[in-house]
Parts: sequence; structure tokens; C-alpha cells
Amino acid sequence: MIVFLLLTMPGFVSVSTVCPVRCTCTVKDSVACEDKTVADITTFNIPHNFTYVRISGTQATELTEFSFQQMPFTVRLFLQSNRFSIIRPGAFQKFPLLKTLRLSKNNVSSLSSEVFSTLIYLEHLYLDENVLVYLDPSIFNNLSSLNILNLSINRLRALPKNIFRSLSKLTHLILNGNQLVEIPNWMFDNLMELVELHLHSNLIEMIDKEAFYQLPKLKKLSLQKNCLKTLADGLFLYLHKLESLSLYENPLKELPNVLFGKIDTLRSFRLWGTSLSTIPNFIFSNLTNLEVLILTKNTKLQSLPKDTFSGLTKLVELYLHTNNFSSLHVGLFQDLQSLQNLSLYNNTFDDLPDNLLRPLIKLQNVYLNNSKITTLPGDLFKLLPKLQSVHLEGNPWMCDCKLIEFKSWLEKNTEKVPNHMSLICTDPPTLKTTPVLALEALICPSTSITEQKRGSYMLTKLLNSWANFNTSDRMTITTTTTEYIKNPDMNHTKTTSRTLGHELQCNLVMLHRCNLPSDNIIYYLLYFTTSVQLFLTTVQCFVLIKMRTFYNHFNIPTEPIVLVNILVPPNCPAPDSN
Repeated sequence: MIVFLLLTMPGFVSVSTVCPVRCTCTVKDSVACEDKTVADITTFNIPHNFTYVRISGTQATELTEFSFQQMPFTVRLFLQSNRFSIIRPGAFQKFPLLKTLRLSKNNVSSLSSEVFSTLIYLEHLYLDENVLVYLDPSIFNNLSSLNILNLSINRLRALPKNIFRSLSKLTHLILNGNQLVEIPNWMFDNLMELVELHLHSNLIEMIDKEAFYQLPKLKKLSLQKNCLKTLADGLFLYLHKLESLSLYENPLKELPNVLFGKIDTLRSFRLWGTSLSTIPNFIFSNLTNLEVLILTKNTKLQSLPKDTFSGLTKLVELYLHTNNFSSLHVGLFQDLQSLQNLSLYNNTFDDLPDNLLRPLIKLQNVYLNNSKITTLPGDLFKLLPKLQSVHLEGNPWMCDCKLIEFKSWLEKNTEKVPNHMSLICTDPPTLKTTPVLALEALICPSTSITEQKRGSYMLTKLLNSWANFNTSDRMTITTTTTEYIKNPDMNHTKTTSRTLGHELQCNLVMLHRCNLPSDNIIYYLLYFTTSVQLFLTTVQCFVLIKMRTFYNHFNIPTEPIVLVNILVPPNCPAPDSN
């Protein structure tokens, strides 16, 4: 049928292709024409034999039905980077077999509803980087073979209802870089074959809950760089084939508790540069094969619930850097047995739990640099058999006795800590600028605010332990502890056989090491003991008084007349003698 059509077309002759003047024909059956002095492309006189035609870089502003002769062989027509602002109906009627039409980088602001009506075999249409502000509802009605439609970087603020309804074979829809504000539920009706949908860099404030419900084959969805503050419950519930999702650089303030359905195919999810203050528990639990999760540059994100990453057993890379975390829950990473790279730099950590990283048995690289860390537990990086590098530079280290265990780990694992000599003390002042690895002894200066807090904590533990002993035990523990303080080389573990006594003694020793004067320790212990004894004595006296009162009440002798008075009120009239 097509051969017959070609042979019967007016003007058809079987001649060899001749390259026009001012054009190049370096590739067989292809012609490329570019001339900044040309204002009318008809002057190129392009023969009809070419299958690939490219015209660019001209001053031409108009395409009409006379711009080309009959082009029965052309399947690719590239007209980008010209100055076309007017495209007349019938401009492409002489291209019966056209499959690709590129009109990118022109000045087209509007198009007739009939401009593409004859292109029934068209598969790829590029209208990007124009100034389109409106599209006719029926402009794509005859393009039932279309696979790719690129409308990006225009000025579209809204789209007519059902504009894509006839594009049942469309696989790629590119709408980024426009001024779209809303995505209604009908916008993508009948796009059952759609694989990629690009909506980023618009002004989208609202997406209807059902907007993506009829996209069963969608694999890539980009929504970044919009104006989304909230997302509808279950917005991605039916995107079971999704492989890539981007939501970064939206002013999101919260996420719904249910956002995803069961998605086994999603490999990467990007959610950074938002206004989120937290992430709902279990929100990612249906993304069972997720490999890359990026939650960075969320300056209001200060904490994460324990089960934020529940179910992500295949996650390989987790990026949590440049947030505002001060702490992380000890069970936060409990399901991440496949994690290899963990990025936590540029946060404001006060403290990290000893067991935080223990579930990460495949962890290779950790980034904790520039995170305001002053100290770390000595066990934090132990039991991580695959660990290769720990980045810790740029932190203000507090070089006191609390850092002893970490320093010990550091000395044994310098090959795993890049720039390990850049780990510098910032406090106490006497050790400022000293490398952590160069320290001979670590002290706990009493003037340090951090150590005052630690001393207070140790004292609380000590007082709690002290309350469990009688007077004799307290005297024994105090005596042996004093002896230890005078002679640290003694084997103080033999001073008492009781577990609680040993713990109390250790607390006393730690307080001494933190330069809390022994007089203060004894004062606080005596004060605490006296207060407890006074409280107990007061309670006992109160109980005794109450018991005495009850005793007197039930033991007062009662005369019979009282019973009579109770049974027969004295004011009752005397009974009649008759």
C-alpha cells in the first residue's frame, strides 16, 4: 500500500539524491542545512529523496504549506533552533510517512488544532523550548501512534481536559519547565502505556489523589522543584512498576502515613531540600527492594522515629547528611542489613548511641565529618566486619576521659580513618590544636560544661546506688574508695564482693576522675542520707499517730444510755399510758 502511494504521488521520480547548495550531506539519505542569513527555508530547494532532513540556525519565522515540496521518503524532520513563530495548517501535509518531528527552540506560542492532523504515523513530537501558553484540546487527536511527546520548557499554566486521551500508545510524556499549578485526576486518562512522566520544575501546588491511578506501567516519575507542601494519602498507591521517584526541592511540611502501595521495583527515591520536621513511621515499608534513599538538606528535620526505615532490607545507600539531627534512635537502622554506604555529615550531633551501627553488618563507608561531634563511644564502630572508611574530620573534639575508649579504637584503626591526624582537640584549652592521636593522657576538667553535666549524671547514679546500702556497708565502701583514691594502683575490685557495692565504688572513682572534690562527694552523700532518714522518720511518726487515733476510737467504753439515745431519740414524746 505504501509503495503504491509513493509511486502514484505527483512529482515522484526515481533519481539519485543531489545535495542542495548551502547544505551538507555527509550521511547517506540525510541533509543538514544551516545558514544564519536565510529567512525563507524554501530557498534551500531540498529534494524529495531524503529520509532525514535537518534545518537549523536560520532567521525563518514562518512554516506554510509551501515551505517544502512533496517529501514521500522523509521520516525524520528536524526544525529546531530557528525563529518559527507561525506554523500554518498544512505545513506538514507533504510528509505522509513522518515519524519524528522536532520543533524545539523556536518562538511558537500557539498552534492550530489541525497542524498535526495528517501525521498519522508520527511517533516522536518535540515542542520543547518554545513559548506555548495554550494548547487546543483536539491538537493531538490524530496522533494515535505517538510514543514520545515533549512539551517541556514552555509557558503552559494549565492543560485542557482530555488533551492526551487519544494518545493510547504514549510511553514518554515530558511536561517539566512549565507553569502548571495543578494536576487534576483526569489529566493522564487512557495513558495505559506511559513509562516516563516528567513534571518537575513547574509551580505545582496540588496533585489529586487519583491523578496517577491509571498509569499501571509507569517506571519513572519526577516531581522535584515544585511548590508541593502536602501530598494526598495513597498518592503513589497504584504505581506498582515504579523504578525511580524524585520529590526533592519541594516545600513539603509533612508526609501522609500511607504514601506507597506494594512496589517491588522502586530502586531510588530522592527527597531532599524540603521543610519536613519528621518522617512517618513505616512510610517506606512497602519499598522492599529500594537500594538508594536520599533524605538530605532538610534543615528542619531534627529527628527520625525508630521505624522510619522499617522493611528496607535491600537498601545499599542511605544519605542523611546536611539535616539538623542532634541524635538518632538506637534502633533506627535495625532492618538495614544490606547497607554499605551511610552519609551523616553536616549534622549537629550531641551524642550517638553505642549500638547505633551494630545491625549494619555490611557497612563499608561512614561519613560523620563536620557534624559538631565532641566525643564518640568506643564501641560505635566495633562488630562491623566490612568497614573500610570512617570520615570524622572537621569535628570539635572534647579531649577528656570520656574519649579514652574511642581513642583506643582510633589507634588500632588509623587505616580506616582518612586524615586521622586532622582530628584535633578543641577543648580543654590546654590541649587545643593537639591531635587526638598525640594525646598521652586524657583528663576531665571540672570547668567544662560537658563534664559538669557528666559529673551530675554520675552523682545521680551514685546516690541511687547509695540508697541500697545500710550504714555498715556505706562505711565500708567509703573507706575502700578513699583508699583507692589515695592509691590508684590497688586492686579495688577486691574491696567488695557485692555487685551493687562494686558499681557504687566505681561511680565514686569516676567522680573523682572528673575532678569533683572528695569533700563535695562526702557532703552530698551525707546530705542525701540525712534527708532520706528524716523523710522516713517523718513518715513513721505520721503512721504511728494515725494508728494511735484509730486505736483510741475503737477502744472508748460505751454506756448503755448511749445506745438508748441512738435507738430512741431523746426528743420523742413519751408513749401514752392508755
